[in-house]
Amino acid sequence: MASPYDPDLNNICFNILASELHSPVLIARISSFLEKALSKIGFGGARVGPYAVTDPAEAETEGCRALYIILATGGTEHVARDIIMASKGKPAIIAAQPYANSLPSLLEISPLLESRAAPVYIPSLNPSDKKALARLEASIRGLWAASNILGSRIALIGMPSPWLVFSKARDDGLSRLSIRLIKIDPIEFSKEVLKAKPPREMANKVISGGEIVELAEGEPEKSLRIYSALKELSRKLGFKAVSPACWWFYKETGANACLAHTLLNDEGVVVGCEGDIPATISMTLLTYASGQPAFFANPAQIEGDNLLLAHCTAPLSLGKSYKIRKHFITGGSVTLTVEFKEGEKVTVARLDPSLSVLRAGVGTIVDGSPDIEFQCESRMLIKMPGAEVILEESIGNHYVATYGDHLEALKIASRILGVDFEPIS
Repeated sequence: MASPYDPDLNNICFNILASELHSPVLIARISSFLEKALSKIGFGGARVGPYAVTDPAEAETEGCRALYIILATGGTEHVARDIIMASKGKPAIIAAQPYANSLPSLLEISPLLESRAAPVYIPSLNPSDKKALARLEASIRGLWAASNILGSRIALIGMPSPWLVFSKARDDGLSRLSIRLIKIDPIEFSKEVLKAKPPREMANKVISGGEIVELAEGEPEKSLRIYSALKELSRKLGFKAVSPACWWFYKETGANACLAHTLLNDEGVVVGCEGDIPATISMTLLTYASGQPAFFANPAQIEGDNLLLAHCTAPLSLGKSYKIRKHFITGGSVTLTVEFKEGEKVTVARLDPSLSVLRAGVGTIVDGSPDIEFQCESRMLIKMPGAEVILEESIGNHYVATYGDHLEALKIASRILGVDFEPIS
């Protein structure tokens, strides 16, 4: 089943660049590789022309959000440069392959790609080569993730929670990435919540799908009103992500946004928490880089290479089962305790508040639901080399995590965004 966060190939323009002395056989081979490789990694339907672009005016750049440029031969440096300069800041990949002086061409133009474009080397044109497929997929996912950050609209419902004394997005970082914050009054949103109708089918699905430990009065209907109101708000305003600081509207609605986080992140609406915009942008980036929802969490314990992530907002798709409880702090609302899959690789990431550094690492889940008292409901214990840097060189609290190793895609997205990539290792 396709994820709502997977790359939309209709929004990526592929162009194969070549010198005027190019070989039609090579162009056909590259075109065939793309067609077959994209199909193998589940990205069929790309707009790939079976011809060589030898002049910038011939490039297909209209009607797409991002550009994927493949250098078929050398002598294409000026063509690639002019396409990038004329693309009005569209994020781009410039990829080399092993033949016809393609890599030398990439090395020549790379120093000019300060941001908005990233260099990539695809080591083979064999559509069965696993390394080539992985590199192609990571580059497309990284490009897609960056394109969903640049120029995006992110909603903030209420002011960031008062305990976020450091994790507030800097205006210069938002401006550099052309991110627009849509600020929504929490009291006005509360009115929409109280008018919203809780979806009965969803209520039945939530209750029947998990084990009820304790259920607050009026739940899950109260929490599902927030789910419905957030979903409608997303439809009306078309934002890329939202961070409801439910501290500000809990008293008005009698519920937290925890259940809405859990459900909407699976449905294609990235929902952060507490008004933490840097972490919500981090969540958006990892979600689109991986093609799956991410867990927005507190690093609750750090001991050597062991990192405990805990929060009340885990997407259901990341769990193998869940329990239904009252909220950890308020004693009301609905919180789903999601049990994560042990043995899975997991990518952990966070942007700093200036949006100039992306820290990320890969670990393994050693316990998918550790029984630790006085912690938020959903918990994963990760073994990740270098985890102590999160404590020793803090860039703020919340981190995001999802299954799989997505460091390559995040590195590529960072290059396009002009963000320094800091590996946890």
